[in-house]
Amino acid sequence: MAVTDPLDLTAQAVETIQVKGFERDATRVLALCERYATDRVLCGLPLNMDGSAGFQAERSRAFGDFLAQKGLQIRYQDERLSTRQARGVLLEADVSAKSLTVTATNLEMTLEQRLNCDTGEDDALVVNAVLFAAMLKKLPGESVTLHRKDGCAALLVESGDAAYSIPALERKGFPHTEVAFPDDTVKVSGVPSMVRHSSFAVSARNQNPLLKCINLKFTRDGLVAVGSDGIRLVSTKGDSKSTGDIALLVPAASLNTLARLCSDKDEFHVGTTDKSIVFRKPNLTFTARIVEEEYVDTDRIISSLSNAFTVLTDVAELKRALSCVAAATNADGRVRMSFDGMKLTLFATGAYGAANTSIEVTPLTGAPSGSFWYVGKSLFDCFRALSGTATLGVAQNGMLT
Repeated sequence: MAVTDPLDLTAQAVETIQVKGFERDATRVLALCERYATDRVLCGLPLNMDGSAGFQAERSRAFGDFLAQKGLQIRYQDERLSTRQARGVLLEADVSAKSLTVTATNLEMTLEQRLNCDTGEDDALVVNAVLFAAMLKKLPGESVTLHRKDGCAALLVESGDAAYSIPALERKGFPHTEVAFPDDTVKVSGVPSMVRHSSFAVSARNQNPLLKCINLKFTRDGLVAVGSDGIRLVSTKGDSKSTGDIALLVPAASLNTLARLCSDKDEFHVGTTDKSIVFRKPNLTFTARIVEEEYVDTDRIISSLSNAFTVLTDVAELKRALSCVAAATNADGRVRMSFDGMKLTLFATGAYGAANTSIEVTPLTGAPSGSFWYVGKSLFDCFRALSGTATLGVAQNGMLT
């Protein structure tokens, strides 16, 4: 829990509430609201990268709705862009280039964005990234004026009739981030889709660095992205024109950040230098650290799977069915999938009751039959990356493919 300042610019931590159930948790939230004389609550929604709601987002919204019944004003905040990045952002004004270069880094990744601007002098300073971004969101208009007086330790940020002052530091304390762009590069597009279809299977909590990475494989048939948390394994095709003969392990968190900064139409020149992978397009350079470890032979694992049967299903119907039964369990709860010819039944039970629903499927190979249990969140993550129709198969030991 945190409380904002009167201007809603920053938030100060108040306490951590141990989750014990909606009623008890709500009682503590109401007590804090009374202490700070407010009835407004901002609930974070950890949406998936495509904007869809997974288990955690549904639970967050359900708790928010519960608080609303207690008389609180609830507002939801998309948390997809909340990442642990560097606290400081470097602003460099260049008179000759008529540009403002904005650089941010957390030493795992570095982002450099060049913007057109009118400036009368060269300057470089560092400001708090979170506070600066909050100020820009509050300012009206489409343009902003940045001004610092000689010897002043503050930057004036103005737009329209509004103005903010933010503390500024000299450049010397900012990490050195200059990266030489490699000569040997390949063109890559479709980054957001590739990352969205592979990063969900990567572990964010496991201490093994391999399970926090996406394996980018440049092959003669194009780019392939592979992710795994030791339980799930996904292999997705990227840009077919991005050919090569190299595999690179890149932290999924870094690639997720890049995916939020571009669209599938954006084309990058991609290369490696020293221990980093570099993505560059006009006015934007992004670098990420390469993890120097040997990845598991996923091709061998995938080729060893043999399905006992396969069925064809409509992904939208499958997602709706899973959402229906998910209401009865929590994020780590299990969901049973029972196959019986042309029918697939989903079932879940938990502290909130039990739910089941069925959808029609089309058998393709084998005789679809049997019941299998899976972690609900894992199913949700897998299916949200799909669209249209999909082929589901059950292999050895109930492995869903």
